[in-house]
Amino acid sequence: MHDTTSTGEQDTGATAVHAAVDDVRIAIVSHGHYRFLDACLSSIYDNADGLSVGVTLIDNVNDPQVAELVKREYPQADFWTNDEPLGFAENNNAVFAKWPARYCFLLNPDTEIIGDALVDLVRHMDDHPELGAAAPKLIYPDGRLQLSCRKFPSISSVLFRRTPLRVLFGRTRTARAYSMSDWDHASCRSIDWMFGAGIFARRETWQQVGGLDTGMFLFCEDIDWCLRCHQGGWDIHYVAHAVIKHDFDEEKYNKYFTKGRFKHYKTMVQFFLKYPRFCLRWS
Repeated sequence: MHDTTSTGEQDTGATAVHAAVDDVRIAIVSHGHYRFLDACLSSIYDNADGLSVGVTLIDNVNDPQVAELVKREYPQADFWTNDEPLGFAENNNAVFAKWPARYCFLLNPDTEIIGDALVDLVRHMDDHPELGAAAPKLIYPDGRLQLSCRKFPSISSVLFRRTPLRVLFGRTRTARAYSMSDWDHASCRSIDWMFGAGIFARRETWQQVGGLDTGMFLFCEDIDWCLRCHQGGWDIHYVAHAVIKHDFDEEKYNKYFTKGRFKHYKTMVQFFLKYPRFCLRWS
């Protein structure tokens, strides 16, 4: 790992903790996402609105364009590159171990903060101390709602949503209940879990339940962390008025028999084996 911080400090390792505590520490992991980063970073700094917000950007594939962009346009960001790609969990855990903040925000590089979303998330969490995490409303670039919160998976939800059986059963009541597609997403409510594209977590919760499971290299670590959050006695809310644009390629994500799909299957099996009594139910 090569650490290039905004202050030019020498790398002291991912476990070294900085003294200053921000309101929010945002972790962004870029894995070939250079084309999104300028819009993502500018949206954060343009919409902080009085909050103390620290941003840590990790370049997971050591793209020189990313380093040039940060140096030229965003020197205030903390930045490092990885010599070898690390998993989503390991990268994000390293950020929150090193930079303490009241709230930890895992944010995808292909996102943009819209308006007061950051302020709204902080305010909502401050007003609800029982919450361990909050999920923003994600929208597609064309403004359409992105179904980004879910019920916890079951045998039927995996079969009807993540296999070719989706063609036949993707619109059944069971499938709709899992994706929460029958709810208008216009109001705040408790949810089971949210996409890892935007997880806004309370630091006390992060410390209590632990970070993301590093055994899950990609996919399902968001489900796992949210389950542990609930098991630790914390609730999770969907915050409808905190809006974030997410340039999510759903068509690519939903293809079958791809390398990414098989990785997803692998981590889903890991999740089911980790929580067999919880997951081995039909619905």
